[in-house]
Amino acid sequence: MTRTANLNNIKLTRFGVLQIMDEIKNKFVGKWKLDRSERFEDFLRECGVNFFARKMAGMASPVSEISVKEDDKVHISMVTSFMTQEDCFKLGEEFEKDMRGNKMVGKPSVVDGKIIIEYTPTDPSIKPQKVTREVINGELVQTMEIGDVTCKRFMKRMDSEV
Repeated sequence: MTRTANLNNIKLTRFGVLQIMDEIKNKFVGKWKLDRSERFEDFLRECGVNFFARKMAGMASPVSEISVKEDDKVHISMVTSFMTQEDCFKLGEEFEKDMRGNKMVGKPSVVDGKIIIEYTPTDPSIKPQKVTREVINGELVQTMEIGDVTCKRFMKRMDSEV
């Protein structure tokens, strides 16, 4: 029996999904530590985060862990000393997320080797967001977009330091 998943409006066979999951495992799985950011405070301001919380977030050194579970679920966590954010999803399937008290619907996809999640708020007064993760020159580059603001966060793989 062939299982299909609708991913980016393309019907994929179970084999196609397995190929994408293998790519995710080979490129993304592991622990990543923040090295540097560009326009992170601007991004948080556009999200409506208050001054104090923006300063705390800017000083944090988050660790992101990406894993793939047996049931083809991708699990991405971002952990700091004061906050944890998690996404757990199957490719092509929407999921719900609470972002700082705002309910969002995440739509994950993989395009050109990049993990992309588009977040649509359930409250129309909140701006939608897009997060793209890709590996460039051995770094995990997380690009976050909201409104006219684009932020980039660069992370180094922790596994290679052991």
